[in-house]
Amino acid sequence: MKFLILLTVLVAPTMLWSQDTIQYSIMSSGKRTGTHWVYSTTPNRYSIFFEFNDRGRGPKQNVVLTTDATGMPINRTITGVDYFKAPIQENFEIIDGVAKWKNNIEQGEKKISTPTLYSPLNSTPVEIEWMLQAALKNPDHKIGMLPSGFLQVTHIKNHELKVNGFTEEFELYSFIGSGGPPSHAWFTPKKKFFASVSGWSSVISQGFESYADELYKAQQKAEHDYFELQADRLTQVMKVPVAFTNVTLFDAIKGKGIKGQTVIVEGDKIITVGKSKSVKVPANAKVVDGAGKLLMPGLWDNHAHYNPDQGLYHLAAGVTNIKDMANGFDLPDTKKKVDSDELLGPEISVMSGFIDFAGPYAGPTGKIVKTLDEGLAAVNYYADHGYQQVKLYSSIPVDWVKPLAAQAHQRGMKVCGHIPSFMTATRAINDGYDQVIHMNMLMLNFMGDTIDTRSMGRFIKVGARAKDIDLASAPVKEFLHLLKTKNIVVDPTLSVFESMFINEEGKLAHGYETSVNQFPAEFRRGLYTGGLPTRKGHEADYQQSFNKMLKMLKLLYDNKITFVPGTDDFPGFMLHHELELYSQAGVPNAKILQSATIVSATVANKEKEFGSIEVGKKANMILVDGDPLKNISDIRKVELVMKNGNLYDPKSMYQSYGFGFWK
Repeated sequence: MKFLILLTVLVAPTMLWSQDTIQYSIMSSGKRTGTHWVYSTTPNRYSIFFEFNDRGRGPKQNVVLTTDATGMPINRTITGVDYFKAPIQENFEIIDGVAKWKNNIEQGEKKISTPTLYSPLNSTPVEIEWMLQAALKNPDHKIGMLPSGFLQVTHIKNHELKVNGFTEEFELYSFIGSGGPPSHAWFTPKKKFFASVSGWSSVISQGFESYADELYKAQQKAEHDYFELQADRLTQVMKVPVAFTNVTLFDAIKGKGIKGQTVIVEGDKIITVGKSKSVKVPANAKVVDGAGKLLMPGLWDNHAHYNPDQGLYHLAAGVTNIKDMANGFDLPDTKKKVDSDELLGPEISVMSGFIDFAGPYAGPTGKIVKTLDEGLAAVNYYADHGYQQVKLYSSIPVDWVKPLAAQAHQRGMKVCGHIPSFMTATRAINDGYDQVIHMNMLMLNFMGDTIDTRSMGRFIKVGARAKDIDLASAPVKEFLHLLKTKNIVVDPTLSVFESMFINEEGKLAHGYETSVNQFPAEFRRGLYTGGLPTRKGHEADYQQSFNKMLKMLKLLYDNKITFVPGTDDFPGFMLHHELELYSQAGVPNAKILQSATIVSATVANKEKEFGSIEVGKKANMILVDGDPLKNISDIRKVELVMKNGNLYDPKSMYQSYGFGFWK
């Protein structure tokens, strides 16, 4: 079901308590960013409106829904635009026992003999209510879904809110069936939708906005119980030494493979590295025969936004360390739980404190400030709470960058981020940036300082115009020289722009060609939705602009400018593809693997602990059933993961989320 997919922006619902209009607020960072309402003028027929603004992005959708006398949806039409403003048109109907559906990427029909729900490709929060009520009618609270799969709901807990001197009770339900972890939503005792809450954004009944945080804290306890059990079940705590024998060892320092090696781990540390014929394996050791396989340091994702939902995806793909690029204020506490194996996931090796200027395009989390003094206070807050860097965002006034960067440096933190609107990357670097996030920010450097990049312009203008940048020109050479002399680090996230600029509606998204069959059916549908709507009619321009991005990446390599792989996308899967894109750009595979290991660790000032397989370092390693030095795509064949000396089986992890195992 689309509403259950991990990457869905909002997973929630809504509906009527009477025939009056019921309104809901969409909240982000404590402010209202959208609205959602539903009303019925005739029995069994409902009109729904859903809209929110997320930095210039966000859907605007209208649904007309008809149910039969039992409350089952039998006719549904949705029109409007999706999150990236692409037009949508989706229809569903059941006539004489035959269900038919059609949307932007698919159409089908199926004869049904029992109550069955349709999973909309484009869903509004309200619609989960009908699904809940339909599933609850069955003894096992499970119901079949179209085009495939099932939905199963479970009552988790009740929570009382004190409202104007009165006590009102609400019910928390979980939803599974489409793959991935459970999603959650709150309902009234009559099973009417009340709220869907998260650390990033929430949908809640109008007038109750101030209670979203309380509900979220109550929900987090249930979520934590699930993820704690997940960690217990999937983490193999090793109480004896572990010996990886007869492996080809990737020497991340030298960038080459060394055959016939044995590596021994005790506790969370590497204690022996040497030739297999010379190393004595302890009698009580767990032996992992790595003949014909590559043992290498764990991968780094340098652009992640950790949440417990994603921990499994990271680890199963061999990502043992991440740089968190913006999150809620509970990130330090979350890090402690991951470090203690209470939560499943990679080490959060770098925490980035998010700062943006208040306004219509302000970011969705972190410190949203109105004055420079508030910005400086935000820097100090993050320094006081153990963050390693601050991330400045697109609405920051240009003249604030220099003092904010100076304060961050004074407090021992690095400065990274988007390049603020009406500013060039050149100026941002000269004013104190240490790292530039996203390749589009490099390309915008050659389009002047008059572009408003707070919203989708930072994507659209690059897609349309990057093709015209002369990479052999003096301005480009001067910029590359600046990056080199200032030791600037670039986090390209090329796969994000391939998705926006190249993906075609109705065709499989790039990067999933070899893994698509691993995905549960409902997840798989989301891989065909296409890129930016503005590329239509300009496909050649967008393709050429993305090709120019690949060439810019190669120039970074040729000029010995540091770049590190990050996703800002589907964890694990897209990191693998990011590395494939670097290879496509012409970067040697050995250098790519170094960028994802020892270079990433060095950029994070963690090279003494991580990034290479050496005696005394932490045991964060992966066993690959292939040779990504020869074929970079073999990096997808992660057979075994070790983090902090614990072992993880990718096959078991993927299967627990309803995924197959890629081989």
